[in-house]
Amino acid sequence: MAQRHKMIAGMALAALALSACGLGEAPEGESEEPQTEELDLGEVEGEITFQTMQLSPTFDDFINGLIDEFEEEHPEVSVEWVDIPTEGTAQKIAADASSGNLADVLDLDVATLAPIARGGRVLDMAQVSPESEPDFVDSAWESFAFEGIETSALPWYLNTPVLIMNTEILQEAGLSEDENPDTWSELFELSSRIASDTDAAGFQPTVRALRNMMISAGVPMVNEDATEAVVNTPEALEIVESLAELYENGGIPKDSMTAQPRSEIESFQDAEVAFFETGPSRIAIIEENAPEVFDALAVAEPLESTGRGAWVVAHGLAVSDDSEHKAAALEFARFVTSADQQLALAKESTVFPSNNEALEDPFFTDSDGSAEDEGRSIAAENLASGQTAPAANTAIDTEFEEELWSEVQLAIMGDEDPSDALERAEQTLTELLEQRNS
Repeated sequence: MAQRHKMIAGMALAALALSACGLGEAPEGESEEPQTEELDLGEVEGEITFQTMQLSPTFDDFINGLIDEFEEEHPEVSVEWVDIPTEGTAQKIAADASSGNLADVLDLDVATLAPIARGGRVLDMAQVSPESEPDFVDSAWESFAFEGIETSALPWYLNTPVLIMNTEILQEAGLSEDENPDTWSELFELSSRIASDTDAAGFQPTVRALRNMMISAGVPMVNEDATEAVVNTPEALEIVESLAELYENGGIPKDSMTAQPRSEIESFQDAEVAFFETGPSRIAIIEENAPEVFDALAVAEPLESTGRGAWVVAHGLAVSDDSEHKAAALEFARFVTSADQQLALAKESTVFPSNNEALEDPFFTDSDGSAEDEGRSIAAENLASGQTAPAANTAIDTEFEEELWSEVQLAIMGDEDPSDALERAEQTLTELLEQRNS
C-alpha cells in the first residue's frame, strides 16, 4: 500500500503541476512563420535526450524499461533519460531554448511548453505526424495548439475530474446523491440548502475553481490576443456576488478566504464540505486518511461535463526544432505515446491516457462498483466521448489565477463592492499581461 501511494503522489505531482509553471510570450523577435511544407527529418538514428518532469525515482523501472524496449526495436538509436524537478522547470526550459540546448524530446505541460512553441522552437506534429491526430482525445490534441503552430506536442498523459460527495451530509440536508449538481450555479444553490440544514458547507472555493466558474459562465478572461484581461463582466459579477452570499450564509467555509486556507481535500476528509471536484486519484487518499468519510463517499459526473466540458490538463512530448536527430526523436515520441505504452503507464500510476485506443481497455471501461473504479471509468468515459475541454488560453496560468483570486477575496468576504473588485482585477491583470509582452 505504501508503494502504491508513493506512485499516486509521484505522478499526481506531475499531473497536478500541469498549469503551475506558466510563462509569458516568447521574447520579441523569436516568433517564426508557421511551417508550410512537410519536413525531411532524415533517418531514425543517433543519440537523443529524453527530458521528463519529476518522474524519478517513482517511475525509474517503467521509463528505463520503455527506453530499453525502444532501443531494441531501433538499434541505431540510443536514448539518454534526464529527469528534472517540477519546480524551476519553466526557467530551465526558457534558458535551454535561449542557448539552443533543449533536449531532443521534452515532456512538458501546456503552460510550460507555450513560450517555446510560440517561438517556433518545437516541431509542429500536425505537419510531421498528421496521421497521429485520430489516435488522440480531441481535447488533448487541441490543448497543444498555439498561434503559429497547430499541435506542438504529441499528447501523453492527462488528468480530468470527477465530483465526489459525502452522502451523510446530503442526507442530513434532505438531499439524495442523485441530486448532485451538474453546473456551478446548481452547486451554489445546493450549497445554500446544505448550510441552512447542516453544520457543513457545500464546497470549498479555490483559486482554480474561480477560474473554472468564470470560464464556464462565458467570461472571456482575456481578449483574443491575450494582451488585455476581460474579467469585469456581468457574468463575473454574478459569480462574485453568489460567492459572497455563500460566504455570508455558510455555503462555503469561512476559512476558505483566509491567508492560509485549508486544502480542499482536508475540508472534505474532515466532513466540513459535501462536494469536492477532483482528480480520481484523490479517492484512494481519502480512503486511507479518512475511512469513515470514505464509507459515505459517492462519485458522480464532474461539473460542466455536459456543458462546455469538464477541465482537462495535459502533458505532451515535444520534439525540439534544434534536434540533430529529429526523425529518431519523433519516432521515440510516437512510441512513448502509443496505446500500449500509455496503458502501461496508466496502470502504473493514476493518470489517464490521451490515446483513444488505450481508453477502450477494460481497465477504464469496467467497474466493480467501488469508488475508485467508478471514478476512473467516469473520467475515462468523459475523455473518450468528448466531454472535456482544453484550457481556454495558456495566458490564464497560475499567476493569472492567483492574482484574480487575490483581487476578489475582500468582495467575497463582504468587505468590498464586487464591481469595484472586478474593475481593479481587470486593470491589475492587464498590467500583468502587458509586462509579459513587453
